Amino acid sequence: MIGIKDVYEDLPKNGSYPERSLGDIVAIDIHHANIPSRNYRGFDSIKSIANYHINTHDWHGIGYHYIIDPEGVLWKTGLDRQKRWSVGNHNGHTISTLFFGDFTQEDLKGEQLKKGVKWIRHKMNAYSVPLDRVKGHNEYEGHESNQCPVFDMEWFRGLLKDCSYG
Repeated sequence: MIGIKDVYEDLPKNGSYPERSLGDIVAIDIHHANIPSRNYRGFDSIKSIANYHINTHDWHGIGYHYIIDPEGVLWKTGLDRQKRWSVGNHNGHTISTLFFGDFTQEDLKGEQLKKGVKWIRHKMNAYSVPLDRVKGHNEYEGHESNQCPVFDMEWFRGLLKDCSYG
């Protein structure tokens, strides 16, 4: 099993995200933090993202279900049964994962990449999500002008497909 740091209860909240049936999950959305890895400060960085979402966007809390940090640690920041605000108009059927880093300045690699591939494969299996439904934020209708997650999603999907990787 994949080790997870569950910080859901410890994160700032501003109300509750709506719930959904787990059977509604048919896709996985991928994001990047747009914050350089060198600025990562563990739980304080994750808490800062939650506060940003609450204070800037008036969301109920952090917009992602999971975060993978630069060292490859997986953080649980939301419940799968919740509709998180990560990809407007698509939130009812997606699980969202954020890779901490600014991939305009650095590469997604090492333990972070390995954990991400392993984790996304796990979620694909858990919810029977096909490879073509693992998408970057900017691949969703209405979000094409967004650069997130910056890295090449065809490359990332290729790693998901390659059973020898991870």
